[in-house]
Amino acid sequence: MPPRPSARPSRRRLLALLAAPALLAPAVAAPGARAADCPGASPCPYTAAAEIGQRSGGVLRFPQSIAVAPDGTVYVGDQHSRVVHAFAPDGTFKREIGVPGTRPGELTAVGALATAPDGTLFVGDGSNRIDRFAPDGRLLSSFGRSGTAVGQFRFGGGGGNDAGAGGGLAASATHLFVADSGNDRVQRFTYDGGNGVEIVPPGQLAYPKGLAVRKTRLLVADDQNHRVQAYDTGGRFLATIGAGSGAGPGQLSFPYGVALDTAGRLFVADNLNHRIVRFGTAPDYRYVARWGTFGTLPGRLAYVRALAVDGTGNVYVANTGNDRIDVFDRGGRLLRSFGRSGRAPGQFNQPSGVAADAAGFRAVTDAINGRVEFLDPTGRVVTSWGSPNPGPTVLPRPVAVAFDAAGDAYVLDQRRARILVFPRGTGQPSRSIASQGSDPGRLLDPSALAIDAQGTITVADTGNRRLARFSTGGTYLGAITGTGTVRGVAVTPAGDRIYAANGANAITVYDAAGTETAQFGGTGNKLGKLNAPAQMTLDGAGNLWVADRGNNRVQQFGPDGERLLTLGERGTGTGQFIFPTGVSVDCNGLLTVTDNGNNRVQQFALAAPATPPGCGQLPALGTPPTPKAPTLPPPPGPDLQVTALRTSGILRTRSLPLRLRCDTVCTVAITGTVRERTAPRPTKQGAKARKVVSVPLTPLTLELTAAQSRIGRVALGATQAARLRRALAGRRGLSVGLNVTATSASGELTTVPQTLDATG
Repeated sequence: MPPRPSARPSRRRLLALLAAPALLAPAVAAPGARAADCPGASPCPYTAAAEIGQRSGGVLRFPQSIAVAPDGTVYVGDQHSRVVHAFAPDGTFKREIGVPGTRPGELTAVGALATAPDGTLFVGDGSNRIDRFAPDGRLLSSFGRSGTAVGQFRFGGGGGNDAGAGGGLAASATHLFVADSGNDRVQRFTYDGGNGVEIVPPGQLAYPKGLAVRKTRLLVADDQNHRVQAYDTGGRFLATIGAGSGAGPGQLSFPYGVALDTAGRLFVADNLNHRIVRFGTAPDYRYVARWGTFGTLPGRLAYVRALAVDGTGNVYVANTGNDRIDVFDRGGRLLRSFGRSGRAPGQFNQPSGVAADAAGFRAVTDAINGRVEFLDPTGRVVTSWGSPNPGPTVLPRPVAVAFDAAGDAYVLDQRRARILVFPRGTGQPSRSIASQGSDPGRLLDPSALAIDAQGTITVADTGNRRLARFSTGGTYLGAITGTGTVRGVAVTPAGDRIYAANGANAITVYDAAGTETAQFGGTGNKLGKLNAPAQMTLDGAGNLWVADRGNNRVQQFGPDGERLLTLGERGTGTGQFIFPTGVSVDCNGLLTVTDNGNNRVQQFALAAPATPPGCGQLPALGTPPTPKAPTLPPPPGPDLQVTALRTSGILRTRSLPLRLRCDTVCTVAITGTVRERTAPRPTKQGAKARKVVSVPLTPLTLELTAAQSRIGRVALGATQAARLRRALAGRRGLSVGLNVTATSASGELTTVPQTLDATG
């Protein structure tokens, strides 16, 4: 997915569209960018800028919550896009609410949504705050903070792809109910956050999540107890719903969300069973149906964490692991899907590191997606190494990357505290360097790495407060200690200067022996000052480029710390950043920045590159085989119920009516025979009794939605009926043998054999 070029980057959004690379034009540096077009820069240091990847616009990155407004607008809270997407009921993207950040109206991980009857939207944010927005996105009010007192919350923002954000919300006509997940309780407020009261105290619930309220009943997804609890709106316990922990009919495994339709039917997002479970109405909430099984195909689900029901009874499901919204009728029939995946080629989820090789290709570590995406000089994604999360991956959290002279990639995996080496020609890891720990040669929460021309790898070993050094062969070469919490590192090709950015907002320079020779920077937002500096790179002239993460900009320094320029400011437009983390300057004169908070990469054609553009030759980048999708044990087969509605007059009507019902979407196949119940006695003494006459029924196949009760009429052909009449010779007793099977999208075959006494 290449970027679109622009000579006026602040006036036109340059979003890369999800389309086939062959249809996309390369980025072309356009001349004449004015200083006014370059946020945070004067004079403008680049002639063109472009974005790679979409920050929002309906691109979903682990959607965690969903709500349907009275006007039909579908709101989706996205854990890693850190916005709320608004869609029309048909899936057309309408707008977004919020931007990444921690101030009121800004969002971190969105774990809960609810709409009030007046159409206002409540958002439970990972910063332990509740924001109330008007339908047009205006912030109306905010309340809450971290803590355990009434009016305080412990939602939590989750972590990575395998830990969802906490919190749950439901709005009645007068009150807002809050599942305070980390405090194991439910609180109730007026819409403005007033009159707070703890209605379900700790001790009854274990990490409560989704809520649903109807009239005087409140339903709570009791996540870690694998059940749903029913209370009245004052907190009085009424019932436990669910048949315990498991995958059987009516059982639940970490239920994340609940919803009620207008008739009071209960729907549950059964997260780790990857399905929707439907229960009946109050007071007993009897198990009725289920649908969904793990997978990526249409109708399949992966880690369902929220759902909502609209006024017509359609169920909107946050198919979290598949980055989409699936819409079902209440019988489990898929109606439509919408949303674009943040794991598609050219999309990013917290891009962190970037490095350029000698041929001008750039590698971007796509941290939450667990992969490295490679961009050619035009911005097209040419290949991807690793496998997109969730699922088996060799890169749970890649945060930085560097190339050696041969063009092989060294990828720093923060989660497993190791470096994986990917040969250029295969794109598959061949070996690893280091492991987690604090002993010599081990790493703890590493953040960055660099490789010099001699093949020495220098790692920002953040958790151990040191710079660890290895050969490209994996030999431990020692460490530079006393660096502080270093999060960025850059090394000259000769290895004689090592630049380290630390948590004190300083950049320290070391010689090859590890002796400190200089320091510059300091806390602030003026030119040359820093705020939480992250990764760094050196250009061809030895100038140092720094991702000044906390100041939402990039700075350039001379080799000795000379303050040269700054570009960027906080925002979502082209040339603006939210928490830029990685930076590279390549042989084409392109500055590339990983815009972490905006889930995109930006590239800038420098007006005065340090050295004339000119790239070398390297072998082609390999394309690894498609990773295998994870597999899970199959779910239980359909719960099939078969009832004969009439067993008399079969020869006259030539049919046997059956009532059929499955608890999940299924295909029912019926075969069988009809025979004389007993054979007639011989009319002559000593004659042999003849064989019992048996004839087949016409096979019948029916499609059933979940919990649908349907009548199937199994037919008896005219010839077969006549044969039985002759055999009966006035008698009426018949026996019907049936074999009824039900199959679903996955799971075992269910067979129900039946033998019925019937009459002709």
